[in-house]
Amino acid sequence: MLRLDQLYFRNFFFLFFGTLLTVAVAGYLLLEKVEINNHKTMLTNMINQFILSNPSESNLDEVVKEIRAKTAVRVTIIDEQGVVVYESNRDTKGMSNHLNRPEIIEARKGKIGSSIRYSQSVNRDFLYVAKHEGVRYIRMAYALSSIKEKFFKFWFKAMGLFTLSMLLAFWVAMKTNRKITHDLQRIKIDLENLLNKKYEVDFDEVSCCKEFDSISKQINQVSKKLQKRDRQKAKYTKNLKLLSKKQSDIISAISHEFKNPVAAIMGYTQSVREDKDLSENIRDRFLEKVLKNAQKISTMIDRLAMAIKLENETFSPEFSTFNLRTLVEDVRENLLQKYRDREIKIDIEDTMIKADRSMFDNLITNLIENALKYSDEEVLVQLVDNKLKVVDKGIGIQKEDIDKITKRFFRVDSLSWDNSIGVGLYIVKYILKLHGSYLEIESKPKEGSTFWFDIIPMVDVKHNEI
Repeated sequence: MLRLDQLYFRNFFFLFFGTLLTVAVAGYLLLEKVEINNHKTMLTNMINQFILSNPSESNLDEVVKEIRAKTAVRVTIIDEQGVVVYESNRDTKGMSNHLNRPEIIEARKGKIGSSIRYSQSVNRDFLYVAKHEGVRYIRMAYALSSIKEKFFKFWFKAMGLFTLSMLLAFWVAMKTNRKITHDLQRIKIDLENLLNKKYEVDFDEVSCCKEFDSISKQINQVSKKLQKRDRQKAKYTKNLKLLSKKQSDIISAISHEFKNPVAAIMGYTQSVREDKDLSENIRDRFLEKVLKNAQKISTMIDRLAMAIKLENETFSPEFSTFNLRTLVEDVRENLLQKYRDREIKIDIEDTMIKADRSMFDNLITNLIENALKYSDEEVLVQLVDNKLKVVDKGIGIQKEDIDKITKRFFRVDSLSWDNSIGVGLYIVKYILKLHGSYLEIESKPKEGSTFWFDIIPMVDVKHNEI
């Protein structure tokens, strides 16, 4: 089975040369027809101009030869019986009767007659145009070799411009292919780290898209390895059994939550790959969908990594003193980049606290984003009596679910959103525990929710007094 980047490049390669060949052949046939029609129109106009000038019979021979000299157009005057009276290219003596010529037959019906054929009298291919005027036929002809010479010059210029355009598209495709290859390599490394129990994986934002066949295979390998380890560790201690269960939960959460974005990306990618007639706008919209779903997976993995670190106690706070209001304002600015049409109000005085700033950034981001996800109105962040509150007027939480929502991987079905894996509030609760506080929740269905915690354990009295 080919990788995603190989499939992309192979299909674009065939599309590139297929389009080039099709346009070249179609362009050749179309331009040739256009060029001949243009010369047919030119000869028709020259015949009409000749008729309007109405040259006298005495100098008609000189007129047709002058036209020949100036325009390289062959002029023939034929009488009603088909006898050639005047001819610009040769002597009329010995010329056969022209009444059965295709263009003369058509002109006899009152039309503009035309034909492309080989001339036995001058041994060349010509485009002939004839018109019946009074008691004679006026016929003009242009050498087909001259028409094709002009046509080829124009066709080569057109093909040169098209080829340059296609080469530019090919260069863009090469760059896109390199991005795909880079992303696949990063994903492979990170999944191998998970497979080797190196949970501190680093998922950067992808630059293009992902090959999800590779992801599913890696996840299956992780699942099999953890299951085998679980059977082995069942013989030992309760702690080892608990660790194996936690790892199984992670795999279960990943498998469950990755289904929708993986299915979406596979669907859009397959549409782009198989439908060669997709418009550029639809293709760009599909690729944007692929990128957004890939970013959702990256976000979910980051949250899983954080939860794993906290639960394995590999994370310890690095305390520093900072302004709580400034931190909340920074979080608001970051979230408004994603939720541009929402409003986040802040009612906090300058308050210095001593805590792990990175953890608190994560904590406040989770609380505010949680409120944004479950409500359509403004979100309020306020500090009242040393209690930091995040208030929303959303759909609220059922009473029986309030004690459960801070548990790891717990999600209320009616409140689920497409990139939630149920670890956000779990992370919040754990961070607060490391700082000597705890999370309180007040909520009423269809009225809204308030999430708050006491900051007294973190307040830096020394700095606030200053």
